[in-house]
Order: sequence, then C-alpha cells, then structure tokens
Amino acid sequence: MHRLLLAFLLITGLSACQTPKDKVIITVHSQGTDMDSPKTIFRRPVNGRTMVFKIIPEFSTQSVSAIHTFPADDGTYGVSLKLDFKGTQSLDIVTRLRPGEILMTMVNGAVVDYVRIDQPVSNGIFTVWRGIPADLIASMEEKYPKINELNSSSTFLEMTPSTRKEKREAKRNASRDSKEKEAEVKRRSRDEFDPELPENEIVPLSNLLDNTSR
Repeated sequence: MHRLLLAFLLITGLSACQTPKDKVIITVHSQGTDMDSPKTIFRRPVNGRTMVFKIIPEFSTQSVSAIHTFPADDGTYGVSLKLDFKGTQSLDIVTRLRPGEILMTMVNGAVVDYVRIDQPVSNGIFTVWRGIPADLIASMEEKYPKINELNSSSTFLEMTPSTRKEKREAKRNASRDSKEKEAEVKRRSRDEFDPELPENEIVPLSNLLDNTSR
C-alpha cells in the first residue's frame, strides 16, 4: 500500500509540470535522513541496506533538453540526459554538496538505477545506466533531439534550450538537419554535386564575346 501511494504521489505530483503527452517521467532523488519529515521521505533497499530518499526529486524529465540512448548490459536501455539551465544548476549543486551519497533514478515511479556521487558534475549531463525498456526509449527518441544534434537556442550565445517551445524547436531543427545530412550523403554516393559558383563577379557571356572581338 505504501509503495502504491508513493508511486501515486510521484507521478501525480510531477504531472502538473509535465504535459499529458509525456509517456516517460524520469525523476532523480537524493538521500534524506530520519530527521526529515516522514511525509517528505521514503525508503528503498540498496545493496541489502535500507536507505532514505527524498520524495521531491532534484530534477526530472521536465529539465531534459536532449538525450543519448544506449543498450545496457542487462538487456534494458540506458540514457544520458542533457539538462537545461535549471536542471544543470540542480545537478551541480547536489553533486558538490553531497559527495559520497547516492542519487536514485525512478522511471514512471519505478526504481531503475543508483549512482554514487564521486565528483561534481557541472556539464549538465546525467546518465541513467540501465533499467529503461525499449518502448519508453522509443518514446523519448520521438520527443528529444540527440545530444550531438542539439543546437543552441541563441544565435549569439551557446545556450541549452530551456523552455518547452525551445525544446520543441530544438527537436524539429535536429530532425531537419539529420534529414538534410542523409540526403546529402545519398546525393554524394550517386556522384551528384551542385556546381561551384565562381568567387568573382559573374560576367554575361555576351560581354565576354564583345571584349574578345575588339
């Protein structure tokens, strides 16, 4: 009963920040203590030892701007998450202030992975190493651009997309660029190239003929 209640609180609590179309909700939780209010913590076994975690996550998929997916050793999938400005700050703070502690990852309310904090993470990339099924990975790949395809949301500064609109545009731009690259590769494989334009001013052929006849 407690487990069902916790899952309900996690999913419904985050649903206000997510959209109805979100099929994957990833939350990352830091450790709590027995001194915290019982309403703000929950317990999970880690390597045979019961540990306390905070119900409110440090960050979630709401802060994700791009992803990189990969197969895990246990037959599931893992994913590296590129976080937006807010998520990057949260990850940086928790990894600087709580070395040696554990961050626990939940996907749609189910625990999938643990990582121990061994150094500060300031680049805004957090990796879930395992535990995500293929159908949820496919849903994420439909929604988020790949990390190596992510373009800045500003033409003047290097900025990770943060708003929902910026993230949607980033996905559309990444898909467009990927299709253009694929088309270019196919054209080149068929030896189809656009003619190179001359660097100097283009002179009409009639003018050249007039000049040579004088």
